Amino acid sequence: MQNNYVSRIVTVFIISVVTVVTMAASADAETPPVEPEALLEDIERVINWKKGSIGLSAGDPLLNNPFLENAGDTTGDWYPIGIGRIGYPDDYEAYLAVIGDTVTQRYQQKNKLSDSKATEWHRISLAILAMGGDPTQIGKDEKGQPINLIADGTYDRGKTKSLGKQGINGWIWGLITLDSMRYKVPKDASADRNDMIQAILRMQLPDGGFSLHGPQTDPDMTAMALQALAPYYNSEQVYTYEQKAAEEKVTKTVRQAVDEAIETLSTLQLDDGGYASQEAENVESIAQVIVALTALGIDPLQDERFIKNGNTLLDGLKKYQLNDGGFIHSETYDPENPSSLPNESNPMASEQALYALVALYRYYGDYRTLYDFRSEMDAPLKKQIHSVQHSIENLPEPVSNKDREKVKEIFSSYLKIPIAERSYVFNYAKLADAMNSLQIENTSERIAENIGETKSGNGTITPLFNQNAEVFSPAIFTKEEEDQAKKLPQKVTTEHYVEVVKLLEKLEAAENRNEYEHLLDDLHDKKAAIEKIKAEIEALNKDILDKLYPFHQLSIKDKDHVEDIVARYEQLSTYDKQKILSYEDVEKSKTQIDNLIRARMISIAIGIILVVATMVFIWRRRKRKLEKLKQKMLVTDENM
Repeated sequence: MQNNYVSRIVTVFIISVVTVVTMAASADAETPPVEPEALLEDIERVINWKKGSIGLSAGDPLLNNPFLENAGDTTGDWYPIGIGRIGYPDDYEAYLAVIGDTVTQRYQQKNKLSDSKATEWHRISLAILAMGGDPTQIGKDEKGQPINLIADGTYDRGKTKSLGKQGINGWIWGLITLDSMRYKVPKDASADRNDMIQAILRMQLPDGGFSLHGPQTDPDMTAMALQALAPYYNSEQVYTYEQKAAEEKVTKTVRQAVDEAIETLSTLQLDDGGYASQEAENVESIAQVIVALTALGIDPLQDERFIKNGNTLLDGLKKYQLNDGGFIHSETYDPENPSSLPNESNPMASEQALYALVALYRYYGDYRTLYDFRSEMDAPLKKQIHSVQHSIENLPEPVSNKDREKVKEIFSSYLKIPIAERSYVFNYAKLADAMNSLQIENTSERIAENIGETKSGNGTITPLFNQNAEVFSPAIFTKEEEDQAKKLPQKVTTEHYVEVVKLLEKLEAAENRNEYEHLLDDLHDKKAAIEKIKAEIEALNKDILDKLYPFHQLSIKDKDHVEDIVARYEQLSTYDKQKILSYEDVEKSKTQIDNLIRARMISIAIGIILVVATMVFIWRRRKRKLEKLKQKMLVTDENM
């Protein structure tokens, strides 16, 4: 823990130095087409909207209850990615503590994370990196060993849980995740980078685009495919494969496939700068295209291919932002997506707009791309790359034989750049074309086979939002944290989950743990109590669905089930009761069954009354008959 903390401090220091150098260099460079401060303002507005949407104030950390109760879910991982990539001040340690505990708990189950969706491993891994964590050593498995989400989610899934089981999505995000830290792939891996690249290329449509399903190009999926392929744009490796949609064998480099997709995205762009997916204009498509272009080093706001009718991608994006700072999905209501109201900010739309704005800021600040979580380049490496780019840019078009030596010299300088960094020479294609024109042998190494450089490590948090912000606190358990632990109620609820887990994580890793050892047992007991409550909430929701649904078909025979669920519900705290789904239907069911019982009791009562009345009637009738018979007998006796 101490080593991690020291490495983070060193990283922040290096980043600060690089930031100063970058800002100084930018002063002489061309002014970016958008004010950096304006981007930061929009980024903060999105974050503040999200806070407000869950009852928090602008000054509260987003990464705390109730937000972190969804850590490990699609609603709880993408905002941390956006926040972490801009270095927005928040409680990063809380997220890492909770996600570590969440992954540990999920790994106790049969399928661990999702069995069919590898993207769950990918999303969580990227969020952990964005928070400065290490997804190759997160939580503990059933044997007490650190969990490696990268191996389990990308190259070591095996045939039964293949990335392809989820279609193109699994391949795309598997490759993005694998390259997030340029992870090494072992020789015995079930899938390597070439497998992933070729699987994506195989899915390309005849017009150059990509789609999740069907023959029509989808801008979202096309942009995501480009994000995955971006690190290989400079690769000279040739792939031969069967293009699924065309049902024919093709031979291409990644660059050829990417150029086709870029042309398609340019063609699909609308006059307002935006995009439509499945004939519906929406903000998410724009966001994904922005991220894709920045990953490829294409200026999203100044490249003529992506300016339509004078409108840029940012113009198209901002059209969907409301006054509250959030973003709507679309200006047209989609009945199949009832949460996407045209007059109400949408969580998914806002999270994608958030990280698109972050990607823009990073691009114009000359930082690493959105999904590259390695430490920022130092000044010498940046200078080396910029020098090669400048030399390439100054090559004449077309080149002639008199440029041969110059081209060879530039290529030699290019090869001196570490292979894992060559994707940042964004204009390499011009050099490659010049070499091809002059018939100069291109001896570039195969990028896919040599890009891996690390097995593990913490993601880098770049403090771009506030360079003076403290990202991580020292690995020391404080008196203030002791007071927080003592103030926890004896009877905890899930409301205290994040606080308990964070304190426990901090104390167990603290350098001065022995000073506060007395708190550990109580914190572990409270965590166990919370886990028991969470299990009961999950069981209650399952029982409601399994035993009471459909509610309108319930009968008196379901009385015991309903009463059991109601009794268990009443044992929960007010806070925990809010997590029981459709409980109002349970109450209606109880009323319904009570009414049925009451009706039955009334029917029984009426039946008893009728029986008694009938018996009385019969008794009286028989009595009258007996009396008449007696009188008749008396008269007979008198006459005799």
